[in-house]
Amino acid sequence: MTWSEESSGVWTRRVVGLSGVLALLRLVYAARVELAPQEAYYWQYARHLDWSYFDHPPMCAWWIGLSVKLLGPSELGVRVPAVVSATLLTWLLYSLGRRLYSPAVGALAALAANATVLLGLGAVVMTPDVPLVLFWTAALRVLCELVLPDGEGAGRGGWRWYVLGALCGLAMLSKYTAALLPPQILLTALLSPRGRASLRSPHPYLALLVALAVFAPVFIWNAQHDWASFAFQTRGRARTVHGFQPHLLGRYLGLQAVAVGPLLYLSLLLSAGLLVGPALRGDPRARLLGLASLPGLLVFSAVSPLHWVKMNWVAPAYIGVFVATAARWHARWHTRGQGLYPGLALGTGALLVLGMYLMPLWPAIPFKEKDNLVSGWRQLAEHVQDWRQRVARPGSPPLVVGWGYKTASELAFYLPDRPETQSDPALGGTGLAYDFWWDRVGPHADALVVVDDRQPMRDEATRLAAHCGEVRALPPVTVRRGERPVTTYRLWHCLDWRREARAATAPGQSG
Repeated sequence: MTWSEESSGVWTRRVVGLSGVLALLRLVYAARVELAPQEAYYWQYARHLDWSYFDHPPMCAWWIGLSVKLLGPSELGVRVPAVVSATLLTWLLYSLGRRLYSPAVGALAALAANATVLLGLGAVVMTPDVPLVLFWTAALRVLCELVLPDGEGAGRGGWRWYVLGALCGLAMLSKYTAALLPPQILLTALLSPRGRASLRSPHPYLALLVALAVFAPVFIWNAQHDWASFAFQTRGRARTVHGFQPHLLGRYLGLQAVAVGPLLYLSLLLSAGLLVGPALRGDPRARLLGLASLPGLLVFSAVSPLHWVKMNWVAPAYIGVFVATAARWHARWHTRGQGLYPGLALGTGALLVLGMYLMPLWPAIPFKEKDNLVSGWRQLAEHVQDWRQRVARPGSPPLVVGWGYKTASELAFYLPDRPETQSDPALGGTGLAYDFWWDRVGPHADALVVVDDRQPMRDEATRLAAHCGEVRALPPVTVRRGERPVTTYRLWHCLDWRREARAATAPGQSG
């Protein structure tokens, strides 16, 4: 018996073993490494629980809020939802590949996903992409039964449509990227005889109402805040487009090659292209997987020369081509020489993930330190806490102001009393969700301003003078990974701080 002929039970036990071992290792790792700035920022979301937030829907915050309530405000408490979600995602990918092709394909798809920086490292970094990808994949698994010729159909009362609607709503409640999911599902249904038959019933349309009802918290928050989040994601994003910039395309391709591994990335792109022919010829599996991935890949690729597309934005678009690639590899695995490339692709990806995991723990691993965002936050917090105590007036500790949401959020987490910090709005700037958190900041006589050299305050002299009665420069702080300097922080003691800028005075006039 060859490995491709082994029973479903054998493959299930292997996936159980793999996912269990990975979950345990990730839990241990998650407790040891400092939070990435985005994680600290979403922990700040969880401290300010709301219907939604300025730059993201609320699911990530809700998960973190529940986790830290149960486990405490620690690195592990923030990250447990990511570890649990990655374990469930491994199972869903296995189930999806098994449903469409075979247990071996499902296991290979799950293995490939875990061997990527995007999803392997994402298993211990808690961001909105974590629930997004989980609910997206679950939606595809339900869609299989609704549109495939051998699918189980909608079920009594059309219940699978309502589950699908709820999953779409949960995905949209995780990240706005999920807005691509309902149109893709509709198109998949329109191109399937079984799907078209379902569209003649009320269930798909009632399922859409279920999705909108689940997504309602985002509408509520926006209605309460002058539609600020929707404006930011539309007009705000459009304002950052400055014409065709070829270097952005190069950055996009390079980041995606790192995100999934360079060899696997080439294979995923090939699989995406190879899905087109069978899909056009009516292959239902190719249509389902192609429509799950190609729209997202095309949208982000088209946008990439015009706007910086971050590494993680494309994550859900890879789910369909993970399965298609696993099926293609499996079909040729025992052909002479055909198993070499998949093995190299998986091995290269796994080495990249391992290197990323070990980088914060093992300083000998080379890394471009300005891109190292998980080292030095405790060191910085120790210095800032020392200055807080030194300059504090009786009964009035200074407000801690981190220039940029990253510094502000990390200091909120790592300072011993976890104070309410503020960001750019404290000095007349804009600070994403920090613009909406002033109700928690009490009166402060002074402020401590902390600026990362990687994100400098370019107009520091005029900005500090406008918001401080007196400004005293404090010694800078350089944080390190082992012996390597990561970055330097500039500190100022802002006496008689005020949120509103003082009026500028002409030379010779008193202030």
